[in-house]
Amino acid sequence: MTNIENPDEKPSSHPALKRWPIVLLPVLFLALACGAFLYRRGSFGAGRESKVNLSQEESRRLAELSKSTVDQGRYADALQPTLRLYAAYPANHIYIGRLADIYDHLGRYDEEARYWEKYMDHAPSPIEACPQFGQAYWKQGEKSEPQAIAAYRRCLALDPENTDSLFYLAHALEMSGQWAQAAEQYQRGLSISPNYTDLTLGLARCWLRMDKADEAKRVIVPALSKSPVSSGALLVLGMYYLRQENYPASKKVLTKGVRLADSDPDFHVLLARLAEQMNDDAEALRQYTRLVELDPADKRARAKRDSLEATKMARK
Repeated sequence: MTNIENPDEKPSSHPALKRWPIVLLPVLFLALACGAFLYRRGSFGAGRESKVNLSQEESRRLAELSKSTVDQGRYADALQPTLRLYAAYPANHIYIGRLADIYDHLGRYDEEARYWEKYMDHAPSPIEACPQFGQAYWKQGEKSEPQAIAAYRRCLALDPENTDSLFYLAHALEMSGQWAQAAEQYQRGLSISPNYTDLTLGLARCWLRMDKADEAKRVIVPALSKSPVSSGALLVLGMYYLRQENYPASKKVLTKGVRLADSDPDFHVLLARLAEQMNDDAEALRQYTRLVELDPADKRARAKRDSLEATKMARK
């Protein structure tokens, strides 16, 4: 329709636009474009994920592809078909758990944790996500330690008598420096399962760090007598002797242990510390060199090794 007052004005393509001031038109178009984009992305509503409709035939094909690629260890290939299944069946705990497992193998631990959270909410037996649920946070490093501990607590709440859940919670508390709380959980576990060796070793480590050396020795010696080739028990006993400044006894025990577990960096850390206490630079250099071989990203070991190498060269 032509404007009677201005016959040269072109008619609007939409009558409603004539009610908008011209300066607001770009804002209107931008809002419409954003709305269309959000609709396509399924982003209306916080936290919602778009639902996909699949035919029975397509669902069956994707389910077979998802399972077979996971069974073959082809986790990258398994991701997309499993994501499509999840989008179609967002409450299916089998697909949720499979996605968590896929992200674990792909090293995408933040996404793994997100799907274990969903699994805990939807699975008929959520404890089957434990301890992977907590480990998914733990593998993300120090920043995610509180979430890992919270996840382990959630697992323990599902079955307070589960000694594996007690161990993982206690170990996470220990590694985060909460030794008194960790010792309490280790003791709870041992009251249920007195022969659980890892609980015994964890308790001994905590007592050593809490300067309760006698208590630590009281539990570690019987554990070692039951299993003389337990590298874990040898490590804790070596730590005990090192704290007591009984360097010959510490060296004997740790040397025996490292022969059993040369790839365990804890032995090399203690042997390096022992060598430094004994002013044995050559042995300290050897231990720090081995630590760098085991973990090239270990900045502290690399710095120690480089410093000892520089001292060695300066003496020549």
